[in-house]
Amino acid sequence: MKVDAKGYYGMLALAELALRYKSREPLQVREIARQRQIPREYLGQIMVQLKKAGLVHGARGPGGGYVLARPPDAITMKEMLTVLGGPFVGMDLKSRGRRLAFSSVSQRVIETWARGVAAFEKVLEETTLADLCRPEDKSYMYYI
Repeated sequence: MKVDAKGYYGMLALAELALRYKSREPLQVREIARQRQIPREYLGQIMVQLKKAGLVHGARGPGGGYVLARPPDAITMKEMLTVLGGPFVGMDLKSRGRRLAFSSVSQRVIETWARGVAAFEKVLEETTLADLCRPEDKSYMYYI
């Protein structure tokens, strides 16, 4: 899996909105961009995409900005990454001018890959925006 800049910046922006979800105070693109060090013009394009997908609500004007459309615990990582980057796991089976020979080894490779993708997708489905924004648990800290 590879998360591109759009996916990474989009998740950072959603995290910033999640941290302020309870106040329901709209955040403008320039504020999110400043807080998360994201190029403002690029973030504007990302926010339009998130709005079209129904992850955020946006309002124009001096008191406008963006807020999450749903609670952070109702937005999964899989949904965020799918909206921001499309399919995020795949296997390129194109042969270079030759037909693929599906031997038993080839079949096992494909089946193993499919199990790995299913496990990966399960983790993304179980991880929410709220999980990403949860404060660090000091009991897991290890100091040297």
